[in-house]
Amino acid sequence: MNQTHSWLGPWLLAGSEQSVSTLLLQMLLANALLSVVLAALALVMRPANRRDRWQRDYLTLLGIGLLMPVLGPVLVVLAMILFNRLSGRHDPTEAQQLTTSPFVPERARALGDFGVGGAIYGLKSGLLSTDKSIRALMLLEQQRSAHTSQVLFETLGHPDESVRLTAAGLLDRRESRLLQMIRRVEKALEARHPSESARAGELHLEAAQLNAEMLYLRLAREGMAKIYMDRWGHHLDAAKDSCGTRPEWLISKARWLEKSHLSGSTELYQRAFDAGAAPASVLPYLAERYWAIYDYERLRRLADAGDLFSGLPIAGIIRRRWGAST
Repeated sequence: MNQTHSWLGPWLLAGSEQSVSTLLLQMLLANALLSVVLAALALVMRPANRRDRWQRDYLTLLGIGLLMPVLGPVLVVLAMILFNRLSGRHDPTEAQQLTTSPFVPERARALGDFGVGGAIYGLKSGLLSTDKSIRALMLLEQQRSAHTSQVLFETLGHPDESVRLTAAGLLDRRESRLLQMIRRVEKALEARHPSESARAGELHLEAAQLNAEMLYLRLAREGMAKIYMDRWGHHLDAAKDSCGTRPEWLISKARWLEKSHLSGSTELYQRAFDAGAAPASVLPYLAERYWAIYDYERLRRLADAGDLFSGLPIAGIIRRRWGAST
C-alpha cells in the first residue's frame, strides 16, 4: 500500500502542477480578452477632445490591462467611469453655441499716444516723426478752437513738406466749411419774401455768428479779418429789430464791440445774463470785463452768484481761495 502511494505521488504532483499552469494560462487568456473588450469600450467613451489619436490611447489602455492581471482590468473600468463623467462636460475647445454679437458703432481709432497738449508740444518742438506729426494734426482737427487754428498756422513753417501740406489742408477744410454755411444763409436771405421780417432777423443773426466764428477760429487774416468784422456788424444791425433783446444777439454784439475796441460790452453782457443766457455762455466774458475795468467788487458778487466758476480748473481754485480769505 505504501508502495502504491509512493508510486502515485509524483504523478499526482505532476497533475496538480499541470492543472495550476492550465488555470493560470486560462486566467491570463481571460484577462487578455477582458482587457481587449474593456479597452475598446473605454476608447469609445473618451472625451471629445481626446478622440484624435485613438491608436495611442487604445494601446495604453490595453497595456494597462495586459501587464497588470486582475488589477489592470479594474483600472480600465475606473478609466471608463472617469471618461463617462468627462464626456458629459462641455469641451472648452469646441464651440457649443454660436451667437451674433450686437451691432456696436466702430470707435474712432486713437490717433496717437498723446493728448492735445502733447500734440501741440510735439509739433512745436519738432521731436515727432512725420507719421506722428500728421497724427497730431488730425488730433488737433478734432479740437476746433482759436488755439489749435494758431498751431495749424504755425505748422505751415514745419520743415517736413508732408506735415506742411497736411496743416494747410486742415486749415482749408475749416475755412471751407464755414464759407459754405455762410453762403447757405446768404442764399436763404436772398430767397426770402420781403414780408418775412422775423425769419430775416433769424438768418441775419445766424450769419453774424458764422462770421464771428471765422474770426474766433483765426481763419481770417490781415485784410480778410476787416471784411468779416464788417459783415459781422452789418448782420447784427440788420437783426437788431427782431432779435435785439435775445441773449444770443446781446452776447454777439458785446463780442463785436470788444473786437472793435469800443465801449458798451459790459452792459450788454449783463443784459444777456439778465435775459436768461446760459451762465457758461456769458459769465466768463462778463468776469473778464469786470477784471479789465478793475471792478473787483462786482466780480466777487458775480462769482458768488452761482456754481459755474467752482467747476472751472483755474477760476475754481481762485474762487475757493478767494472765499476762504473772506
